[in-house]
Amino acid sequence: MRWFNIFISLTGLVTIMGCSGCRNKSIETSVKTITVSILPQKYMVQKIAGDKFKINVLVPQGSGPETYEPTAMQMQSLSKSTLYFTIGLLDFEKGWHNRISELNPDLTIVNTSDGIELLKGHSDKGKNGHSNGEHDGHHHEGIDPHTWLSLKAVKIQSLTIRDHLISIDPANKDFYTNNQYHFSRQLDSIDALIINKLKTVHSPAFMIYHPSLSYFSRDYGIEQIPIELEGKEPSPTYMCELIDIAKQKKINTIFYSQQFDKRSAEIIATQLKITLSGFDPLAENIEKNLLTITNQIFNSTTK
Repeated sequence: MRWFNIFISLTGLVTIMGCSGCRNKSIETSVKTITVSILPQKYMVQKIAGDKFKINVLVPQGSGPETYEPTAMQMQSLSKSTLYFTIGLLDFEKGWHNRISELNPDLTIVNTSDGIELLKGHSDKGKNGHSNGEHDGHHHEGIDPHTWLSLKAVKIQSLTIRDHLISIDPANKDFYTNNQYHFSRQLDSIDALIINKLKTVHSPAFMIYHPSLSYFSRDYGIEQIPIELEGKEPSPTYMCELIDIAKQKKINTIFYSQQFDKRSAEIIATQLKITLSGFDPLAENIEKNLLTITNQIFNSTTK
């Protein structure tokens, strides 16, 4: 009888555990998936959606979105997604857009850069009156995709994200609306800190290897002087011009994106006799990253 009672108890325990496992599995599968292209977008979506969605990021940390190809597992997660938030301007997005649409005809793809005043190429003039975008003999009209490095642009993106979350989950409209409001106020606070920091810089200009801070520069009235444009190395003529510009504007630092090979930047920094400062334009925490970039620019102009 004693062994029978033990058997019954164990059977009940297994049954309870089995039911618990089923319940947990049911909870897990009930959480819908949203796909984003890059980590900064994950940050935006989480700020507004909280934990109501699982977020699938296509470009992982340490990879660049220029030539990235999603893995089979990522494509599988994408196929199960309710929404796909794109930047709409990244090279890999353009290359994969048609294929993703064909494989997932019911997937809603949202371009979060819609409504943002986009920047074309680079139009700052060098001392000889030539556009820095023409140093290789071509005028570049490509759109700068780094919209997430502008707090003003992020606010627009957050509204787009909010509206599409509400469209697929209207029951939580107030939740998403409230979260977006507080996120927007948080962005305003960071914006004020950056304005206060940069208003005291001695020389409102910085030199950068790959011009990924165009929107940031526009927002705060600081000149971005690029060394490389659209993957092309500077010509010897433009190199001489850059040296003159660096001396004239008292620039002592070259900024470079960590996703790019910095060997070319190191060579140029040696020729210009200035230092290098790396940053990650794809860092997940947008606010923290922009404050870090602000401090780097501030420190480079006050040496």
